[in-house]
Amino acid sequence: MSGNSNDTAEAGPKRGWREYLNAKLGLRNFWYAACFSKEIGENDVLVRKILGEGILLRRVHGQVRAIRDRCIHRGVKFSDKVECYTPETITCWYHGFTFRWEDGEVCSIFASPESKAVGTQRVKVYPVEEVNGMIFVFVGDENYTPPPLSHDVPPGFLEPGIALEGESRVVKANWRLGPEGGIDEAHRYLHRESPLLLDGRKSMPLGHKAAPTQIELVEEIDGPKGIIDHFRAEKMFFDAQIDGKTVVHSPNFGLEGRQAVSSSAWMPACARVLGFPDAGLTLFEWYVPIDESSHRCFMTLTKLCSNASEAAEFKDQFNLRWSPLALDGFLVQDVRARESQQEFYANELAWKQECLLEDDKIIMEWRRLCSRNNRGIQLPEHLV
Repeated sequence: MSGNSNDTAEAGPKRGWREYLNAKLGLRNFWYAACFSKEIGENDVLVRKILGEGILLRRVHGQVRAIRDRCIHRGVKFSDKVECYTPETITCWYHGFTFRWEDGEVCSIFASPESKAVGTQRVKVYPVEEVNGMIFVFVGDENYTPPPLSHDVPPGFLEPGIALEGESRVVKANWRLGPEGGIDEAHRYLHRESPLLLDGRKSMPLGHKAAPTQIELVEEIDGPKGIIDHFRAEKMFFDAQIDGKTVVHSPNFGLEGRQAVSSSAWMPACARVLGFPDAGLTLFEWYVPIDESSHRCFMTLTKLCSNASEAAEFKDQFNLRWSPLALDGFLVQDVRARESQQEFYANELAWKQECLLEDDKIIMEWRRLCSRNNRGIQLPEHLV
């Protein structure tokens, strides 16, 4: 694609990006990461906003339930004063409308016990899945049958025996900047001084010339949709020059430091990096829209463990090494970049006026992939 901004402005939507450009609030009718399992114990209540929708979660008899955080009567938020008189119900603190967590049905109204609304009206509830230490919520139309969770998470995440450790934080940037940053070919320059590279003696080129077979699209009907960067390069550049003078060096510890990994982005909004931050580990980074200008980022590392002892050892490694080095010393650099981009991309015209390069082909293909395979676009009217 030409680097001319006028060409880009005209070419974007015409080349299949239109649905993606409209998805400021996210892609509808998908499973989204809501929280870590450890965040919600028995009878605990947790508030989340996903795709702009306020959602209340509670663990009831071991199973996590999710209900819309808004009473159907006069619209107040349950979370402003949570009242749960039984494990199976939640009561609105304003007029006493009481709903069942399981199906959202009105089972009692304290202010009007004989109302016809009892047993006939309900608040929206959300399907919930819990697996490998994470809780997922399906956000979309109530009459839309949720697909299997395996369709909306990267391959490998649902494997039995996976041990998962991670952290989450709210990022002040639109969700789309998350997966795009994860597969951004040219952003290695950002990480050139990461302590993770020096600690692990990892080589990272500043740039490269991509091989024709580097990018792979995954679009099988019965499965997840994603785009994979196999990191194949015809040439790598570890130094940068200005007017013939070398001004920047990137860590180069030779072939032994060039660990073979691949990065990928998967719908609706997750990046996967194999072999990061070390061999045998996999990064799954989830970008969950909160509203048009922020998202919740789950930075998770996984390892296939054969027993509880191995899982405990991995947890210790995460807390002592990978959390400070891989998360705080590497991934947080991407967070800062996304937040810096937000002021520009908050303007809708920016998505059409950006000056993309040849190396941004994978970002362009990701946008087309999401436009072709989305199940709906979250719009402000869905929040009413």
